[in-house]
Amino acid sequence: MNRSEFRKQFRSTGPAVLPVIHVVDAEQVARNVELAMDHGAQGVFLINHDFGVDGFLPVIRATRERFPALWLGVNFLGVTGRDAFPVLAGLGSDGFPVDAYWGDDARIDESRGATKQDEAAEIQKVRLQCGWNGMYFGGTAFKKQRPVDPAHYAEAAALATDWMDVVTTSGPATGQSADRGKVRTFRAAMGDAPLALASGVTPENIRDYAADVDAVLVATGVNRPGDFYHLDGDRLSRLVHFCRRQRPGESPVEVEDDRDHRWYLDLMAPRSRSEKYAWLDPSSAYVNARAFHAMLDDLLAPFSAEEIDVVAGFDAAGFVLGAAMADRLGKGFLTIRKGGKVPVAFDVVDMHNYSGQTQQMEMRKPAFAPGTRVLLVDQWIETGGTMTAGIELVERQQGIVAGIAAVCIEDTEISRDMRARFKLASCVMPGSDIQAQCDRQTLDGFADFRPEKYFPEIGS
Repeated sequence: MNRSEFRKQFRSTGPAVLPVIHVVDAEQVARNVELAMDHGAQGVFLINHDFGVDGFLPVIRATRERFPALWLGVNFLGVTGRDAFPVLAGLGSDGFPVDAYWGDDARIDESRGATKQDEAAEIQKVRLQCGWNGMYFGGTAFKKQRPVDPAHYAEAAALATDWMDVVTTSGPATGQSADRGKVRTFRAAMGDAPLALASGVTPENIRDYAADVDAVLVATGVNRPGDFYHLDGDRLSRLVHFCRRQRPGESPVEVEDDRDHRWYLDLMAPRSRSEKYAWLDPSSAYVNARAFHAMLDDLLAPFSAEEIDVVAGFDAAGFVLGAAMADRLGKGFLTIRKGGKVPVAFDVVDMHNYSGQTQQMEMRKPAFAPGTRVLLVDQWIETGGTMTAGIELVERQQGIVAGIAAVCIEDTEISRDMRARFKLASCVMPGSDIQAQCDRQTLDGFADFRPEKYFPEIGS
């Protein structure tokens, strides 16, 4: 298999992004798989970091049954292909095929010649005998295995191409990035054979490796901060975004950092009516399916279903985002209405809206049981008056504000206080250039905003 054939398997011009999920149970794996697929990963690897192979097999079966089309790889920690391949063949015979096996140690010994790789040859013999026909990612000069002198990296890499489908190397330890020179030495020694990197890859350093590797097996680099078991959608999305633009052998592409300027924000329309209306219209992005779902991905990234009981949205634009987020989380949706709209018993709070007018916000009473964890969602937070009223309404009924989400949260004293008290999510990243534009209430993109630029079907 050469680099081009490998990449065709993933329909990718750049490195395939294959998140590594450290398994807890089948439901935790399912949540991570769904997030990985939503953010564009081409497949996943599962690894049994916390228990043995016997406890791992039911999770593999459950994952395959739930995701029959998923490109699924596994790593039995500390097990070479000699023992893994017959197990994988058995899973396939039972109707639970596994697409790839990643072994940390492919037993390549660079001190011996090509004809004396006895252990690698034994692994290959077992693979042929058992009939497992998946893709073999073999660890070579891999972390925590037998140390390899850097002077012999080229020999190890060249030898490895004869014994596996994808030569796989790493940095010195979990979460530690590989030396660029090591990766380039491997690439030069391997000719046109595919190379995977399985340690220390992040959205920030991928450009150091993207031209030389064909796959990244990535865990801590795209996990939530301090969380070994759950992927971070924003970080994964940024990594995928970069890799999709890269071509083998070419210099690393220049990709704008979408932490600072997420592409879909350019679809927001400037105000075209009088100044009594809001200064922009984010909903112009909602009608673009790809943009709308990318916005939801980013707003949901900091939150998990386990920490939310109900999602509450504000009348009226907050209903759009809030209801969609509730559906994604599998939670119920609560409306917080403008004054005079609730037809049942209600709580009410006075507030000042973005135009300075006095307004009331109402919420049904009772809306939920005491202790309910509520995610508050609005389209935009400008002065913070509406959101402050929502916080008061929730807390008045002994609910817990589990988080706040909006397309943009303008930088004010009130919003800074919210950041200190609650978990916040926004499409406009704090400290970015577009955040400064929002705080000034004008976007650079307004100068040439044309709906037909983003929606070719209009006027075509």
